[in-house]
Amino acid sequence: MKKLAMFTCLALLTVGLASAQLLTFTSKAPFSAGNGNLPAGTYQIQSVGEDLMTFQVSSVSSGHGVLFEADSTDTTPTTSAVTFAKYGDKLILKSFTVNGGGGYFIPLSLPEKQAKKSGAKPTKVTTPAK
Repeated sequence: MKKLAMFTCLALLTVGLASAQLLTFTSKAPFSAGNGNLPAGTYQIQSVGEDLMTFQVSSVSSGHGVLFEADSTDTTPTTSAVTFAKYGDKLILKSFTVNGGGGYFIPLSLPEKQAKKSGAKPTKVTTPAK
């Protein structure tokens, strides 16, 4: 009986973690994620594989996307959102949070390194997500 209860708890935890990794947001401007560039549109972010550190941001309409890595934060967020660093007119995905799930920070990417070379100071742009 203990094994069944333990298995059930583990299965529920696994399902909860998998579903908490998915969120949907709309960007009104093109943006960079990882080392790829994406046009304006509606996107989903979800974990890829079992390592929980690799994610994919993909277009809801076309399914095309970009893989990127993110590090988890120590906080439990109360909202779902994506945050971009804006260098001039260039948006770069920097973090995302899943309400009650987790927060994730995206390390420096090649597009961000290039944007920093221009000397522009980034501003923070946050978009709500579902």
